[in-house]
Amino acid sequence: MFKPSKFYIIVSNNNFIIKKEDDYSKYIIPLQQFIPNIPAYYHLFDQDKENYIKDIKSQIKELKIKNATIVFPDDAMDIEVDKQMVIEFLMQCGVKKIQSDFQCFHLNLDNKKYISISKTPRLIVMQYIIHGKSIYKKYYEKDYTDTDQIKMDIKNLHPDCQYGGIPIYINNINNINNDMERFRGVGDLISLDNIIGNIKG
Repeated sequence: MFKPSKFYIIVSNNNFIIKKEDDYSKYIIPLQQFIPNIPAYYHLFDQDKENYIKDIKSQIKELKIKNATIVFPDDAMDIEVDKQMVIEFLMQCGVKKIQSDFQCFHLNLDNKKYISISKTPRLIVMQYIIHGKSIYKKYYEKDYTDTDQIKMDIKNLHPDCQYGGIPIYINNINNINNDMERFRGVGDLISLDNIIGNIKG
């Protein structure tokens, strides 16, 4: 019996990055951020953007996606409306089976415990990840720049982190204007290709 291919849809700040499970190529659908600090996917149901939305839907439908895992930005983890919004939109595009996942869980495959730091249009989120679960989170303003304070906060994030030794990975999936370069002294920058490789396992 024919089994439909599995797809991964990575939601970045300004794109849907679509990856077929058994294919090395990726398909990128640009998303426009119409309002500062608001995720681009918030506009997928705007009534005054009919042609823009129709074009996105057309591109997704052409890929004939039936089974997909959506890899959300890390700040959407505790915001149910964000997940439901994207899921509903993809179902309208013909996707039948959808699972949710998050970028922080794909920054590294070798270490079962690590710190992840991600930046979205809304904020910076730091998390302690253990065995694929977010154990503790700390949020910062989107333009927060005090990396010395972040290093101190890492030690106070969880008792495990107090004496160092926990790897730190910086989500550099968006890589806009070297925006995450300032965190290079905090941890290892993880690129989009790294994350895609980790998703494929």
